[in-house]
Amino acid sequence: MTNVTIVAAADALACAAARHSLSRPGASIEQITNELVGLHNTSPAGPYLSVRARFPGFDRADLASAMWDHWDLARLRAMRLTMFVFTRELLSIAAGATRHLTGGLAARWLRDSGLTEYDFDQLADAVEAALAEGPMTVRDLRRNLDVAPPVDLPGVVSRMCDAGRLVGGAPPRSWRSSVRRYHRWADVLPGVDLHAWREEVAITELIRRYVRSYGPVTVSDISWWTGFTKEKCRTALASLAEDVEEVAVEGWPGPLFRIGGGHTGEEFGDTVHALPLLDPYVQGYRERARFLDPALLDYVYDGGGNSTATLVHRGRIIGVWQATDQPTESIRYHLFADQPGSLRRAAETDLVAAGALYFDASVDVIEVSNMQPLSAGGGRSASHPLDEQLHRVARRRQETS
Repeated sequence: MTNVTIVAAADALACAAARHSLSRPGASIEQITNELVGLHNTSPAGPYLSVRARFPGFDRADLASAMWDHWDLARLRAMRLTMFVFTRELLSIAAGATRHLTGGLAARWLRDSGLTEYDFDQLADAVEAALAEGPMTVRDLRRNLDVAPPVDLPGVVSRMCDAGRLVGGAPPRSWRSSVRRYHRWADVLPGVDLHAWREEVAITELIRRYVRSYGPVTVSDISWWTGFTKEKCRTALASLAEDVEEVAVEGWPGPLFRIGGGHTGEEFGDTVHALPLLDPYVQGYRERARFLDPALLDYVYDGGGNSTATLVHRGRIIGVWQATDQPTESIRYHLFADQPGSLRRAAETDLVAAGALYFDASVDVIEVSNMQPLSAGGGRSASHPLDEQLHRVARRRQETS
C-alpha cells in the first residue's frame, strides 16, 4: 500500500453508491443485505425501508418471509453492539468478529443484573426448555416460567440471542413493533454455527467486506463502523495488504483505503432515494463530509453520531424526512438549499412510496421550508428531525379549531 492512487471525489462516491444499490437497483434482498454488510435494525422499520429504497417492486411481505418463514436472514447484535439483519453467510462472520464486544457486554450485564452465573445458566436452560413448545415473547416466557418482575428476563433473553442460543422472530402484532417472539436457534437456524470462525480471521473478513462495500474509507471509518479499536483495524488492514490499496481523494481526510481493482465507470443515475433512520449508507462512516457540506452535519447527525432519515441524490445528502402521525399521518421533508423543481418532484415520488410502505396507506407528503439543527433546544433525537416544525403545525391547528 505504498503507491497512492488519486481518485476524484465523484468517482469515489459513485463506487460506494453502486455497491449500496443507489445507482443501480439491487438484484435481490439477499444481495442487497450482503453488499451493505447487514441491514441496520435499531428501528424495526429500518430494514424494510432500506431495502425498499434499493429494490424496485419491493413488497414488505417478501422481506418478512425471508426473515421469519425461511430464515434466509436473521437478527443479531454485532458491530457497535447494534442490532443488524444478516444473511446466513454473514451471521457467523459477524458473530465471530464481534464476540469480544458481545462478551464484554454480557459480563457487564451479569455484574449489574443481580444474578450469579449459576442463576443465569439455570434460567437460560429453563427458557430453552419452554421454547421447545414453540416461540414466545418475553411476557409469555415470564408468565410460563413464573419469573418475578425484578428479574431482568429481557436481559437474559438478549444475552442468549447474542450467544446464538435464541433468535428474535416475527412480532406478534404490528410489523413496526419491537416486541418479538423468540425461537431456539437450533430449531430455525440449525446449519448456522456462530462459533465457526476464529476471532482474528473473522475480524479480517468482516473488515475486508466493509472496505469492499464502503471504500474508500479511513481507519477511523472502519473503527466507527465496527466498534473495534483502531489497532485491531490497522492489524486487519495489514493482513489484507494484497487486496487493499491506498488512495487519496481531494477534500476527503486520509489516508483512505479500498479494495483494489474494478472501480471505474460507475454512474449515479438521477433517482432521489428516501433512506431511513440509520441507513447503512449514511451511518457507515465516521467522516461524513463526503455526503454534504460540513455546515449541514448538525441537521443530519445528532450528538451521538446517529443519522436521521435522509434524501440522497447522486451519492450526496440533499435533505431529511420524517414519518409522523401528528397531527395526521403524513411524510414531512426538508430540502437543503434551493433545489430545482425536478429534484423536488423526484424526492416526493420516492417519499410517496416510503410513506405507503410505512403507513400501509397513501399519505400526504408535505415540504417543510425551515428546519432547526438537531442540537437546538438541548439536542433532539435523529429520529425526530422535524419535530419542532410539526409541533408548530399542531399548535396552529389547535388554536384555530
